[in-house]
Amino acid sequence: MNKDIKKKKRNSIPFRLNALFLAVFLAFSVLVLRLGVVQVIDGEDYAKAANAKKKQTTQLASPRGIITDSTGKVLVGNKAELAIAFIRKPNMQPDQILSIAKKLSKIIFVDEKRVTFRDKADYYLLTRFKKLDTAYKKYLKPSEIKQYSDSTDPKKQAIAYNLMAKRVTVDDVKSIKPEEMKVLAIKHELDQAQELTPHIVAKGLTEKQMATIGEHLDEFDGTIETTVDSTRTYPNGYAFYLGQVKDIPEEKIDGFEAKGYNRNDKVGVSYLESQYESYLRGLPTTLTFPMKNNKLVGAPKREEGSRGDDLQLTINMDLQKKVNSIVRNQLGKDGARNEAYAVVMNPKTGAILALGGAKRDGSGKIVDASSGTVGSQFQMGSAVKGATVLTGYQHNAVPSSIYDMPIKIKGTNPFRSWTTSIGTIDAEHALMKSSNVFMGTIAGNMAGFRITPAGGQYSARVPAVTEPRFRKAVEDLRQGYSEFGLGTRTGIDIPQSQEATGYSGGMPDNSGVIMYFSIGQFDTYTPLQLGQYVSTIANGGYRVAPHFLQSVHEPSQDGSKLGNTIYSYKTKVLNTIPNTKDQFDTVQHGFYLVTQPGGTASMLGLGSNAKYKIAAKTGTAQVNTNTGLENLTLASYAPYNNPEVAVAVVVPNVYSGHPNSAIALKIYQAYDDIYHYTNK
Repeated sequence: MNKDIKKKKRNSIPFRLNALFLAVFLAFSVLVLRLGVVQVIDGEDYAKAANAKKKQTTQLASPRGIITDSTGKVLVGNKAELAIAFIRKPNMQPDQILSIAKKLSKIIFVDEKRVTFRDKADYYLLTRFKKLDTAYKKYLKPSEIKQYSDSTDPKKQAIAYNLMAKRVTVDDVKSIKPEEMKVLAIKHELDQAQELTPHIVAKGLTEKQMATIGEHLDEFDGTIETTVDSTRTYPNGYAFYLGQVKDIPEEKIDGFEAKGYNRNDKVGVSYLESQYESYLRGLPTTLTFPMKNNKLVGAPKREEGSRGDDLQLTINMDLQKKVNSIVRNQLGKDGARNEAYAVVMNPKTGAILALGGAKRDGSGKIVDASSGTVGSQFQMGSAVKGATVLTGYQHNAVPSSIYDMPIKIKGTNPFRSWTTSIGTIDAEHALMKSSNVFMGTIAGNMAGFRITPAGGQYSARVPAVTEPRFRKAVEDLRQGYSEFGLGTRTGIDIPQSQEATGYSGGMPDNSGVIMYFSIGQFDTYTPLQLGQYVSTIANGGYRVAPHFLQSVHEPSQDGSKLGNTIYSYKTKVLNTIPNTKDQFDTVQHGFYLVTQPGGTASMLGLGSNAKYKIAAKTGTAQVNTNTGLENLTLASYAPYNNPEVAVAVVVPNVYSGHPNSAIALKIYQAYDDIYHYTNK
């Protein structure tokens, strides 16, 4: 029995050794694998972390790129001022900051108006007491001294200091002398700085001041740097689409910091300044501080940045100024009351040439309202009838011809055209004469109306609004309009949040309302959408995205001309309208007839105006039946046989007259004065 036991023990020893060897092998394998991960995969990250302990970097912002119009005129420039920036190193004490302020006060001046009473209290405590214990005895109760000041907890020490600062009196700070206020004003600016985030202390300095500071930079131990601070200028006046440059919005700070921005950098916050921030932002000057024992030591190594890239826009400033003047001057004339808007663009490329808008404020003063071209929405009336006809063709709902007379739905007022003398018309002449009945018939055919003559009018039997065919007709009309840009995003190159998309009236609660939908009196659209819509008709069915950007350029050395081209905007086709060429020809010719004798905008094509060869569609939307107020609109392009410019006009809340046509005609005249298209 004992022999058997010994034999079993001898047999188990090799097994245990093998298990031990296997365990050791696996352990070494894991170790080698981990070492490989550390060296190969994570090596770069660890190297960066190690280097970060040896150095720290921060940045000084460089001037932004300029923005010009299509001819090179500067729309947005920079006013550069010599400046100094303070870079607060970690754990700097108040007495260190005060020392810097004293040195700077011998060279620069900072406005004292920003100094607060708390600044004075801090300065008083810092300069009037050699030891903080003396201040404690003056301003704190014995129990407070014991509770807070004797503690080694920084939070409790801060509480004690704040209690003292609050108890400093007006009489106490009266001892601060005028020459000390100069130091205090500078210290106030220094105190605003966050760690390793350059803060502009003073700007507008003279070259002599900058030279003096430069001679003494080594005395500031890398906390003071010379720089150039630039602010935006607008040599040709400010326009909304240029956008603004401001502090980074609080909710976006994390995102910008992840891109390498400082918290106090200025960024584009709206329109083009925001849209093209990545181009316009200059390459920052980098300051790299050496570190020793986890502390920043000495002056930083400076790597100079460069100005941002320049933008050239499609806007023609000469035309823009004329459009602004035309729109402003029209207010108060020919029925235009309180506001008017105009969009001028290239219908083939989408290039925006000018956007104009004006309105009267509460005091009656005329002010710029150009942003309303992309941000305000209106019922456009009959100007949208081109989209109604083409959408109707897509659904086989366009009659070959009809006799224009009112359509009566039981229990409602007759749906009629603006005049009783239209007669028998086809699609072209329905556009020319702006027949509501023809458009209502298209919508009725799509929705399943049964329309029959009934003694001087039509009688319409209509489905319920809950019927699938009716609901589909409304959806098909709305979808058809959106294909032209009505009621949807245009694709313009500005932040989406700053473009209105119009208002959808949803599903009508009365079947007959679909006919009003077909004449532009249900949903609302923006002036820019009206411009995109008519451009799509003009170019034969390609909805192109409107755009401001023409090209991006490297910053030039002399600033008198644009540098090398980095990027050129390419026309973006958003969708193609599924209609035949013959159907587009019908609508285009109908638009041309609008400006001919008998058309609703014949003033645009009569006499000396004939040379402009304008095709157009007028619109009238009744917005208040009690007051008689209407929106007057116009969607147009020229020349009819080879379009190169589209003009959309919206004049809301009008009593009478034809301000829409008057504004458009003057814009075509202004355009021709600049581009001479009638001579081609």
